Amino acid sequence: MPRVHRRPRRSTALRPAAGLLCAALALTTGCSAAGPGPTVATAATAAAAPPSAEQAAVDYRLPTDLTPMLLPANGADTRLTQGLDGFTALVRDRAMRDCLATARVQVPDAPPPMFIRQFEIPDLAHIARHGFSPSTVPTAPAATPAPAPMSGTSATSADPAAQQRCDREGATAADHLRSGYGPLQSAWLTGLAVLERDEAVLTARRELPDCLSGQGVRASDGEQQFFDQVDRALQSAPTEEAARAEDRRLGAAYARCMRPVEAAREPLRAALRDTFVREHGAELARVRDALPGRVAELEQRYSIRFGVPAEA
Repeated sequence: MPRVHRRPRRSTALRPAAGLLCAALALTTGCSAAGPGPTVATAATAAAAPPSAEQAAVDYRLPTDLTPMLLPANGADTRLTQGLDGFTALVRDRAMRDCLATARVQVPDAPPPMFIRQFEIPDLAHIARHGFSPSTVPTAPAATPAPAPMSGTSATSADPAAQQRCDREGATAADHLRSGYGPLQSAWLTGLAVLERDEAVLTARRELPDCLSGQGVRASDGEQQFFDQVDRALQSAPTEEAARAEDRRLGAAYARCMRPVEAAREPLRAALRDTFVREHGAELARVRDALPGRVAELEQRYSIRFGVPAEA
């Protein structure tokens, strides 16, 4: 059974939880300890999502206002951010696959790009309904047929050197896209750590262990211990059906108990974003002006579509 897909924390106030995905995302998101974007990971233990993971409904429109996508302040905003991260993962995946096809080399076994939620800004509505398991990023709407493979490009061999070269080519394509928005977004997400010292947030967090205990989950250390238990529960479930049921149960418990924390944090994030936009207005304007054209260019080049999870 898979580990929970969790985004890494970016400070000591938002410390890393167990089971962060890096190894499983190496071919899709370009996670790197030194990368500028929001997918930086600090641990490398993971497994692929279950083949039967539910596919989220997807909205294929790029949002008119890119600010919430670039600078998410609540759970609904992070669905837009997941779309941008997922699109970047698709770019990496397709660039790598195109390179391998040209080299007539087999594609290595790896999980597909996935919508990875940000737990520093939890989407409680989605978690309460679906649990923590991710869904695969679709390459295009279901009504659009996938492009036929080019003649003469069927894989004929496994070539580690070519695979490494093509992996680097995919990473370069993703990094080129991410470089346009990653530094700004990373600065925003890193700055959220200060909110964890707010007294209202600290007060709400002190109630978290008791609330989780009332839901049948012992987690005296709060989120850290809770997610360790989620990992163990999903790994030890006897069947995928049992894992999905436990995932939804734990997701509902987490969402219920985190609501007071989010109620304290969301207005603080909104105010902080107003300040951030004023201080980084010129940079934000450049990203908003350039990103739609870049997304459209890459959609055409790789026969993919930008999309965001569309349901709560």
